[in-house]
Amino acid sequence: MDFDFIDIKIVGLEDDLTVESPNNPALRYIYLRLSQTPPPLWQKYFAESRKIARHPRWRNIWIDRKYAVVECVPEEIETHHLNDLKQDVAHANANYRQYLQHQYQAEYKKVQTQSIERDRLREMKGRLNFD
Repeated sequence: MDFDFIDIKIVGLEDDLTVESPNNPALRYIYLRLSQTPPPLWQKYFAESRKIARHPRWRNIWIDRKYAVVECVPEEIETHHLNDLKQDVAHANANYRQYLQHQYQAEYKKVQTQSIERDRLREMKGRLNFD
């Protein structure tokens, strides 16, 4: 089954986009480039996977177009957040793929039902006498 969805990956760090956090001058907004702009539902799955902190250095991370934006001390990207992000991206990819599979199955069932109905109508059409 082909869903026309290629898993999203983290592909780079955009150092030129890094800015000081308006919430805390000790932190930065660090932009990690994604392989593509994620669909809104994928972003929802990503946000859901970020809801529960997994360690004391848990930071706010959100999606902005084709970037994952991490509000943190820069060194934490390497020590904590990149591995977390990889897990969260994999989780969002898996959930989004599962959603697409369900959509595909529902559409396939609908097409099959319509085909059976058309076949019945054609069969009935052959028996009808309009004289």
